[in-house]
Amino acid sequence: MKDYFPQALHELAPYIPGEQPSSTSKIIKLNTNENPYPPSPKILEAIQDILSNGYLRKYPQPTSKNLCESIAKYFQIDPEMILATNGSDEGISILFRSVLTQNAKLIIPWPTYSLYPVIAGQLMNNTKVVYVKLKNDYHLDIEQILSHKGNLLAFANPNAPTGILENKDILRYILSNFDGLVLVDEAYIDFASPDSSMISEIKNFPNLIVSRTFSKSYSLAGLRVGFLVSQTQNISLLMKLKDSYNLGMLEQTIAKSALEDISYFRNNIQKIISSRNKLQTDLENLGFYVLSSQTNFLFVKPPSPFLAEDIFLNLKNLNIFVRYFKEEMCKDFLRITIGTEEENELLVSSLVSILKR
Repeated sequence: MKDYFPQALHELAPYIPGEQPSSTSKIIKLNTNENPYPPSPKILEAIQDILSNGYLRKYPQPTSKNLCESIAKYFQIDPEMILATNGSDEGISILFRSVLTQNAKLIIPWPTYSLYPVIAGQLMNNTKVVYVKLKNDYHLDIEQILSHKGNLLAFANPNAPTGILENKDILRYILSNFDGLVLVDEAYIDFASPDSSMISEIKNFPNLIVSRTFSKSYSLAGLRVGFLVSQTQNISLLMKLKDSYNLGMLEQTIAKSALEDISYFRNNIQKIISSRNKLQTDLENLGFYVLSSQTNFLFVKPPSPFLAEDIFLNLKNLNIFVRYFKEEMCKDFLRITIGTEEENELLVSSLVSILKR
């Protein structure tokens, strides 16, 4: 049989998301960093308005103009500095396609968001991916990163799966000394200390691209809305690569409604941060080593002689799903999403039982 596809596609290793259990039984799902609380109740009114007026028969606004204007108002920037995308993953993919041409070089600290090398591979154009190992304290190795020349440097801040936030002075230093574009993926920044976002630095660095998402902090993972922020000339170029109608009418409207319900948003964020701090203390009392997190998850190492993978499997048998990565620097750790107080308590009590076996 004739093979119509290139060898590079056969060899491509796809991205593997966290497991989405289909069981109807009670599952405590702490493996994909979803928000444990529902989105703003104000989105229902916006949806009903669209449906009752029959607007779904029409195409959506192609550049998500109203949503971008709300984002711009929130961050006090120009709407032309924003590209609304189908989840932050689409924004990252658009950026990679725009920069990583034939034989280009992508620099990524490792571990970080594992989708980056997958997207680079999907380009099938011999992009070289350079992995720069994190330091022993799981922070970026700045000297090693800057020792490489590349078209694009990409990393999450706070990082995933570690949860560690880098100091803004460090990021400014990287931006000033790296010759290519720099993607700072801020999927979890809303759970970090105030004023941590690099969006405020866009005007100072023409090589800075920031990606954001509504999936985590706004409880809209099922909706798929994100956005890129950069200087206007960068966004105008990236706009050429987006799909003609990349965000549906419902997506644009729901995200805008969620963004504008600031009090609800801030209350949810504070509940998650409080739960994160309590869960960290509870796990440390059980002997776990817990990295300092500025996200909605914890990266934890079980006490000796227990193995992370064994605890992962034991929890799964109890219908508690956490995330385990086999890669170097991750294989001794578990990544645990912050759940509701009840879910966190059940997790801790289950761990107590497992550690007593």
